[in-house]
Amino acid sequence: MTPVLRAEQVAVAYERRSVFADVDLSLFPSRFVALVGPNGGGKSSLLRVLAGVQRPTAGRIVQQGKVALIAPAGDPPGDLCAFDLAAYGLSAKRKFWQWGLNPDDERRIHAALAQCMLDDRHGDPIGCLSAGEMQRAWIAAALAARADLLLIDEPTTHLDLRYQLDVLQTLVRLARSGVAVVAAIHDLTLAARFADDVALLANGALVYGPPEEVLEPQALEQAFGVPVSTHRHPQDGYLICLPSLTK
Repeated sequence: MTPVLRAEQVAVAYERRSVFADVDLSLFPSRFVALVGPNGGGKSSLLRVLAGVQRPTAGRIVQQGKVALIAPAGDPPGDLCAFDLAAYGLSAKRKFWQWGLNPDDERRIHAALAQCMLDDRHGDPIGCLSAGEMQRAWIAAALAARADLLLIDEPTTHLDLRYQLDVLQTLVRLARSGVAVVAAIHDLTLAARFADDVALLANGALVYGPPEEVLEPQALEQAFGVPVSTHRHPQDGYLICLPSLTK
């Protein structure tokens, strides 16, 4: 299978501080990858480089499809509705002389909202949407623009448990529909539960593979600076990652 995107020997440095180096990564359709690691480890920088909005210090990015990046931003204007948010990607591509969306664009937006289980809320003001529904509306914007790879920075931040599950289940559905998905996630257990693969970015290096291989106690302690224990969920079998009490 041909990857949607390849990163080859990619490095990022800010002045004299090296964030990471020699990162090799191939992203494939229908795979959901959780990007994990400590704060300041370079997760957001890597997503920007993969999206092509930031140039790497070294290495190169090879894209074989359309890439969309969803990153935290300020609150959108209150007079917008869910449809307006989902139309953002297409609206941004219109020429200055073009007014409104054509019927094909509107159909694409409604289909994207339906994929994110929001089409029945398309006319609702954003003030009536939950935080999880707002995230799903932004995801719909990437789908309407026909992204082959969706990069999303901390989609579960500031969400309670219900809406974290809501957003992560949406990302799993998108991956199963053929989209390559990479999401920066802080909660290691949620990453292990929902992602097909995990990319651990810490101490300037990236380790990539199945959750049970990457989320290993010694590697996690080196990455986060605290002891971490891992256990199997007794029924479902996914990894549970918990910080241990320090001695």
